[in-house]
Amino acid sequence: MFATIVVGTDGSQDAEEALRAAAHLARLTGDSQVHVVNAHRPLTPAELSRLAASLPEEMRPLLHAQIGSDSILSEARTVLHGAGVEAQYHQINDDPTDALLEVVDQQGADLVIVGSRGEGMAKRVVHGSVSTKVLHNAPCAVLVVKDDA
Repeated sequence: MFATIVVGTDGSQDAEEALRAAAHLARLTGDSQVHVVNAHRPLTPAELSRLAASLPEEMRPLLHAQIGSDSILSEARTVLHGAGVEAQYHQINDDPTDALLEVVDQQGADLVIVGSRGEGMAKRVVHGSVSTKVLHNAPCAVLVVKDDA
């Protein structure tokens, strides 16, 4: 049913659930290609200043707490490998929505899977919701996965 699945990850719990859903669907079909995308568009100094000014003092350290893309993709490999699923990994320096949709187009994906919430309110405030943007712009089926917790 889904020959090519693209799944986005940012290291969040919802993204991990999206990876598990991709692994489950890939195992069901037996021959799906899975592409894992991690994208990060660094904030500009102006965006950082604007965001810092709008956040309560206790939330400002979140601006500086970033997990590297290598670590995020390593965690994704662990989840998928543990489920017996091979995948291709894409590390892209771009807006996460644009990066996901680019890989969807390049790979001719039938399905894109994203978590419902990413790794931080701060990024959502500045960039908007990736899952909402993907829902509105993907040329294929979209599965939005929510962490049970």
